[in-house]
Amino acid sequence: MRIILITLTLLISACSNNGSISEKGASAFPYRYNNEIVKAKPIKKVIVANTSFGRPVMSHLRKADSRVKRHVKEFLKDSGYQVLPEYHFENAWKQAVRSYGQPYDPSTGRIDNVTWQRVMYTAGQTLKKQTDTDAIVFADVIEHNAQHNNGLQHLARFNGVNRKPMLRGADKSIPLGFDWNQEIKAASLLVNIYNIDLQRVLMNYGGISTTQELDTKKADPVWVRRRKLLSSEDDIEEAMAIAFHPFIKMSDYPGKEQPYETLLNNQSSDQSTDQSTDQNADSSATEQAEPAQ
Repeated sequence: MRIILITLTLLISACSNNGSISEKGASAFPYRYNNEIVKAKPIKKVIVANTSFGRPVMSHLRKADSRVKRHVKEFLKDSGYQVLPEYHFENAWKQAVRSYGQPYDPSTGRIDNVTWQRVMYTAGQTLKKQTDTDAIVFADVIEHNAQHNNGLQHLARFNGVNRKPMLRGADKSIPLGFDWNQEIKAASLLVNIYNIDLQRVLMNYGGISTTQELDTKKADPVWVRRRKLLSSEDDIEEAMAIAFHPFIKMSDYPGKEQPYETLLNNQSSDQSTDQSTDQNADSSATEQAEPAQ
């Protein structure tokens, strides 16, 4: 069996002016979807992993990540999927970790890829034996760089969404020469779906919201972390609709539809891409390897 390890960051574009669908689409992630796998073996039952696909979620986003995962489960149920209890995955993952160790080293901020592959493979085998699930869903909140633009609304565009700047303080006026092109932080939903044979079905992102707001209490406004992170249910709903497309069809998907991939093309593409595990890397990478026996 082969399993695919994906560690990637986002392609953020600073587009201009208004919030048209085409400009939102320009920021949409070019998703990876394997329709051939789904056609060969339809997915009806899923387990939402309670661990991250790679590095653990950042500490200041943990509550938000848990809240988003609850929304994801309801989204899947509303879309006609049976969601099995997450303890199945939790137990399988813990057993695998006891055998091979934790893949993530918090002291270095790095993932041991070989360990991760062993843990993932073993957990998958346990789930295959002990449950009748068809797929594992990883739904993770990740933080990345974004930018507001110089247009009239100063929109930040990332992963298929447009978000207006949030302001802190009674004074809502911004100095004329303020630099809107500064990089700030934003959060997106990263969805990875693997069938029970650990073949990748979907990888896609959906933008949620910025995680910084502009503090206007000072003469020179500065970006600070928002007090309430990812609190808008509408933003979360939009992110889920985008990130699960086309596994769950979004009628007004804001991005460009990608061609369906066959398993062969999926594998050859993954093998041609180098992998980066640096926590601060700005490039995307993919690696496919045989799990160690």
